[in-house]
Amino acid sequence: MNGKTGALILVFILIIPLFPTTSSGGETQQVVYKDIAVYPSIVPAIKVLEYAIQYGWTTGNIHYRFNVTEISRIEAEGGGRRPLTTDNYDVFVIGASARQYVHGISSRWKENVKNFVANGGGYVGICGGANEASMGMEHPSTLIDRIINAGALGIANVYVNDDQNQEWQYLYKSAGIEGGVPVLCQLSDHPIVAASPDNPRIIRYEGGPGMYHAGKDDPLLGEVVPLAIYSEEISEKAPIHLWEKVGGEWQIREAVQTDVEGQYAAIATTYGAGHVVLFGPHPEEYTALGGHVEEFLGRSKYNLFREGYLYRWVNETESNWSYNWWMVRRAVAWAAGIAGEHLPEIRDVEIFMTEPNVWNPSVYINGRRVAPAPRTNVIIGNIAFKVESNEITEVDFYLDGRQWYSDTSPPYEWPFSPETVGKHEVRAEVRCEDGTEAYAKMDVYLFNP
Repeated sequence: MNGKTGALILVFILIIPLFPTTSSGGETQQVVYKDIAVYPSIVPAIKVLEYAIQYGWTTGNIHYRFNVTEISRIEAEGGGRRPLTTDNYDVFVIGASARQYVHGISSRWKENVKNFVANGGGYVGICGGANEASMGMEHPSTLIDRIINAGALGIANVYVNDDQNQEWQYLYKSAGIEGGVPVLCQLSDHPIVAASPDNPRIIRYEGGPGMYHAGKDDPLLGEVVPLAIYSEEISEKAPIHLWEKVGGEWQIREAVQTDVEGQYAAIATTYGAGHVVLFGPHPEEYTALGGHVEEFLGRSKYNLFREGYLYRWVNETESNWSYNWWMVRRAVAWAAGIAGEHLPEIRDVEIFMTEPNVWNPSVYINGRRVAPAPRTNVIIGNIAFKVESNEITEVDFYLDGRQWYSDTSPPYEWPFSPETVGKHEVRAEVRCEDGTEAYAKMDVYLFNP
């Protein structure tokens, strides 16, 4: 073998893994990976959003899979171990968070994200992530409004209507999982949402913006295409109030008034070569069906845990967490440049890692929770990793990409015992006969010598 032939063989060996294939029924199946960067937050909805898009599906002889990674502020600025560039990621996702308002004030952060999208990267923003991508507030009136405007990316030709004393009250006064308002939204015929089984569609609302056209003149800004329009007014569907204590007694000071009905609840657009999708409400979150609002005296992190009046949604019919996840999955796929006919079908496949979990990092000793942990679960000795899924099928468990265990019936558990010390990734995957897959993963520190 001469040197030239050897070099060609080496190149061939290196290229082959980039286009993995599997055999199914005698046919060759192409596997296409889309790398999704998620901006982290202390808000629990970010973890739910990650669960929604830890997903794969099959269309014809192509299997698509989202590889989901949280990235740091430094990486969003274009530095760090794996910077936000179109060489590393296909889509950047920002969900329910406020940190990007401040980070966006940095010219390095802002310009790198804008360049990522302009050069062909996708962007999906939900609630705060929608505010960030917009032109900001047309008429800012508070310090928070001005911070949002200073950090806004301006990659979507819309203003946001998200008033601190109106729409934001449905965030500040929310009772967490019990909060949120199920709001009807009229869907368009855009490929992302045209597959919906009903129209209008109920989507959870919790203080996000209404959007309307800004009319900016920038050659990079594409046409704004509505995906959904608010079909009812939030404050009429779920009336809540601003309360005050007078003479030791709580009294209503005034009603909260919103004005988003008829405005965009979701849009699709382009910026340069990139695709952008924005949602005001929360398709990634649990959505109640039916029911009504109820105000009660309680404590919230938004009022420094002082007692005040909050709201919750009661007497609803329960739905799956994944009721609207198809919207998020199709939005991310479209933002990644996947053709409309190849967007994932509506499937409510879901999987959650319940013990330990990503919401309450803890220290465990031989399976017993002994203390909270600051960022990541710490496991000393053995433990049973437990997951829940709405699919009755086999769940495979992986440690650092290597399959270690399978469970074929619920409750799905992996009685963990490998001898290892250090930081590792634990992943659980569920696969369906139609080629749909969903996975749950977490980083953990394992001490099992």
